Amino acid sequence: MNFSQLQSLVALADTGSFTEAAYDINLTQSAVSHALASLESELGVTLLERNRKGVVSLTVVGQKIIPHVRALLAEAESIEQEARVAQGKASGKVRLGSINSIISPDLLASLLTSFQRSYPDMEVVLFEGAMQEVGAWIEDSVVDIGFVVLPAPNVECSLITTDELCILVPTDHRLCGRTAVTFKELREEGFILEKSQCAVHLLQRVGFGTSKNRPRIRYRASDSATILAMVREGLGITLLPRQMLPKKLEGIIPLPLDPPLPLQIGLAVKSARAVSPGTTLFLQNARTWAHEYDEFF
Repeated sequence: MNFSQLQSLVALADTGSFTEAAYDINLTQSAVSHALASLESELGVTLLERNRKGVVSLTVVGQKIIPHVRALLAEAESIEQEARVAQGKASGKVRLGSINSIISPDLLASLLTSFQRSYPDMEVVLFEGAMQEVGAWIEDSVVDIGFVVLPAPNVECSLITTDELCILVPTDHRLCGRTAVTFKELREEGFILEKSQCAVHLLQRVGFGTSKNRPRIRYRASDSATILAMVREGLGITLLPRQMLPKKLEGIIPLPLDPPLPLQIGLAVKSARAVSPGTTLFLQNARTWAHEYDEFF
């Protein structure tokens, strides 16, 4: 085995495409194909398969092997970064997992800008997914560090910022004149939610989720702009972290919950003892940045 083979396997697993995998690791498509074929021949097993649409996916044995491959590549990256640190350099990659429906674009952009200014030779590779996906990526070494909503089990966390859940209703809704909304007042409301487990998780934090308190979900949509348009038209209400709200809300009123429901947002690693120097720098920079960000908001 060599690193080119292992990098090709991970890139194929992440992208599901030989073309995209080749682009990601700066090789030709034929080189990626040859690397995978050589690895499979050496191991004597099939690691990837294609469906009728040409999408690549891991076989059962491939799924068992890939966590070990990711761990090997992460260790190799750490070794290289440690060597650069000894030379007085800070360069390499940090793989960051972000939660689409929880981490606001402004927060993410501000954090990345701060890190890039401090360490221009460090590259951040961004992975975006649902809350459960990011948690799994941290545990499986797909990412070096990722955003989580605290408390988060099985990982080591640092609090970065605190957000607040709020309810969004149209301007002619019966609740629009309220200063805050209780869980009891939401029981008969119909919700419009994102097509992810994150939305369900947020509802559970509000108080829904048990057999006696099942939410009435009228619609699910993938795009937040679509959800807000549907709320504006009176098709239902929704809930979002306050920092996820657009700067201009026309025809919609955000209402806090009573009692307030804070969201503690942190950055997590699998093990603080085994992180790369680049990941340590990212976390240190994030802690410094967080004070300025919270003061601004």
